[in-house]
Amino acid sequence: MSTTPDQATVELAENWVKALKNIDLFREISTEDCQVWHSADDKWVSVAEAVAAVYERSGDDGVPDFHAEGITYTEDGFFNRASTEVQINGQKMKLHLVQIVEARDGKAVRVREYIGPEMGVQP
Repeated sequence: MSTTPDQATVELAENWVKALKNIDLFREISTEDCQVWHSADDKWVSVAEAVAAVYERSGDDGVPDFHAEGITYTEDGFFNRASTEVQINGQKMKLHLVQIVEARDGKAVRVREYIGPEMGVQP
């Protein structure tokens, strides 16, 4: 089991990071039938629905500024780590994201995104 990615997967991962700054790019780098699951709402949606949800949740503040934190290649794609700051109920909150991307022929075919807030939990 090799985790050495092919060139198409490397290019997809590079474009994935770019898409964090240009959300609409996710439509171009995913297959038409690609499904996206978010831990925040526990449902599968199309890429178009996921992109629309980002815009809807962003409201007048605009799309959050996502910060890429690294790619780890897997046997069938890659993990992308990112973070952002958002306003929730008037409170600024940092969110961490791990996106598990299954890739085929340079396109995302299935995505699972785990979203966790920074909570400041102390022992």
